[in-house]
Amino acid sequence: MISVTVYRAIFWLLLLAVAILSLISVDTQQIFVWQDKVHHLVAYAVLFWCLLGAYEKQQNIWFLGILLTIFSGLIEVTQSYTGHRQAELMDLIANGTGILSVALLRVLKRRF
Repeated sequence: MISVTVYRAIFWLLLLAVAILSLISVDTQQIFVWQDKVHHLVAYAVLFWCLLGAYEKQQNIWFLGILLTIFSGLIEVTQSYTGHRQAELMDLIANGTGILSVALLRVLKRRF
């Protein structure tokens, strides 16, 4: 079992990595049409999973989900000021879908 301390370290490092990668210019080759959205969904699902491992005992799962969604929105807005990235509503929806998927899995796990 991973300790809370390890979850916290992983979460903060991943959050920093996502923030940096979201704001720098990245030239990637798309293999399929929705690849970027899948990356967003997976990144925020993993971030939320680590966030829950780190802070779920201190905070409500939905509160943590809202906080991460707000962070996601702030990153999207900030991208529009970089000159080489742009804010996209579909990115925000993909991020929220990743967060919500993990939240629902966690709630279902508790019930069964």
